[in-house]
Amino acid sequence: MDSNLVYAKTPTGDEAVRQSTRVVQRNLRMVLVQVDGKMSVEELTAKIGNPRLVLSALRELEAGGYIAPSVDAESMRDERSKAEKQLATPEPAPPMSQFSTFGPKSLGAPESRRGQSAASNFSSFGKPILPSPSIIATETAVIGDKREPELQPNRQGTSAGRKLLLGISALLATFVVVAIFYPYEQFKPALEASATRMLKTPVKIDLVGIALFPSPALKLTGIHLGESGDGDIAEIRIFSPHTLLGDAPYQIAKIEISRARLPANSLLAMPMFMGDVGGNQEVVARKLVIEHLQLTLGDSLAIDDLFGDITVGQDGGIEKATFESVDRSVLVNAQPNSQGLGLNIEGRAWSPAGGLISFASLQAKGVLQKDKLLIQNIDTTFLGGILRGNWLLDWSNGLSMAGDGTYSRLDSRKVSAAFAPSLMLEGDMSGSLRLRSSGRDWEGLWSNLEAVLVMEITRGAFHGVDLGEAVRRGGVSEVRGGLTKFDRLRSTVNISPGRVVGREIKMDAGTVTAAGQFNSARNGEVEANMSVTMQTSVSSQNASVRVFGTLPDLNATTRK
Repeated sequence: MDSNLVYAKTPTGDEAVRQSTRVVQRNLRMVLVQVDGKMSVEELTAKIGNPRLVLSALRELEAGGYIAPSVDAESMRDERSKAEKQLATPEPAPPMSQFSTFGPKSLGAPESRRGQSAASNFSSFGKPILPSPSIIATETAVIGDKREPELQPNRQGTSAGRKLLLGISALLATFVVVAIFYPYEQFKPALEASATRMLKTPVKIDLVGIALFPSPALKLTGIHLGESGDGDIAEIRIFSPHTLLGDAPYQIAKIEISRARLPANSLLAMPMFMGDVGGNQEVVARKLVIEHLQLTLGDSLAIDDLFGDITVGQDGGIEKATFESVDRSVLVNAQPNSQGLGLNIEGRAWSPAGGLISFASLQAKGVLQKDKLLIQNIDTTFLGGILRGNWLLDWSNGLSMAGDGTYSRLDSRKVSAAFAPSLMLEGDMSGSLRLRSSGRDWEGLWSNLEAVLVMEITRGAFHGVDLGEAVRRGGVSEVRGGLTKFDRLRSTVNISPGRVVGREIKMDAGTVTAAGQFNSARNGEVEANMSVTMQTSVSSQNASVRVFGTLPDLNATTRK
């Protein structure tokens, strides 16, 4: 879309602003209200702050007839105004004026006709105001054959101007008709062959046409990539199509790609993303704008609604490539390197796949290779703390992943709420983790997760059982529920698809210390054995406490 284009509301758009039920989508209405016929697309984008939202909304509003380029909008307003005036104002009767100074100054019939023609040039609405024949005769008798010298040149200038305007209008109309009805389909075989050579994969195109607004562009509809149609693109617009005339190489200023579905492997196979373009490219597009891209990873995983902006050098290689999510929570800068497609990732308030886990901020580097994505040097604010590590995703045979990292000062309440809502923990959590999994889809991948956590929680509390109270009762009765506070808790936790096992538990709560292990099923059932020591000023009491039940409330007893 031309960034210098100025849009204005049409009469339909004005009505839609007054009637809130006409345009109910929030983003469309927000952009429609801001359109004023003065701000360019670039100024409107800067004011709202979301280029993708603005460009998409402008296209929809223009397609719906709510806005138009400022010249077209003014024309529509004038036509509507004239129609309303003609309906509201009755046709006036010819007035009888004795004070007219225009018109012929002799009684000849040809001069009278010229007077009528001149008078009509000064009237825009209704019938022209002309003097009656008797008045013409009287004025002619008094004035004689004297004529005003200014009228004849004005008539000639107006007639020449009209002819020029009609000529230009006819030329434009002819151009529009030719542009619309020209048989562009004859170029389809050549375009398919050129695209196949450039992308190094078979390309088929359903329709070839032209789009005149917002600026002239060659429009390709229904593009299919690969032998089995692995990738699809709904629409491609090639701006300044006249650059395709003549001989190769062709330098295209801008190409817009809308609603594309591309496998990551197909993207990597394109010469520009491989860094292997050579110096004799047949077609070089200096700028690629991608809207609503779906990047598929294997058969069951996809990253939806990406927007891209790619700048290409003279040799066809990538100078700069950026991709971002629709909510702008993730920004990826891509650059080909010797290992694959290098990625520099930045995130802000990012929730992967719309999940409950959110990364407040994210910095990472990565490499996209055939059938795998490696994310390295992850440094993120996560669940109130900091997480650093590496992560590998492989889709060569289903989905599989592996990762490792360290974490510090995570909020235990947020961790338990995200991964085990029935487990209520408090305190600052630090440690290390290793994880791996495989599955047929994204949900199966996380359901089959296996992980090892070495953790330490400081200044915390465990809700659901009171170990100290169980020791004090000495097996007389069971203790149900309660709270155990501690200064430090260490454990190695093994997570498998059906069970969570905690080993080498060591708890220090000042006068109370404990050691042991626990075993928990995914449904929240817990079985634990703890050796608890209570230290008083005069004695030390030891007891073996059995903990059992279902979270969040457990039972504890010292009885066998």
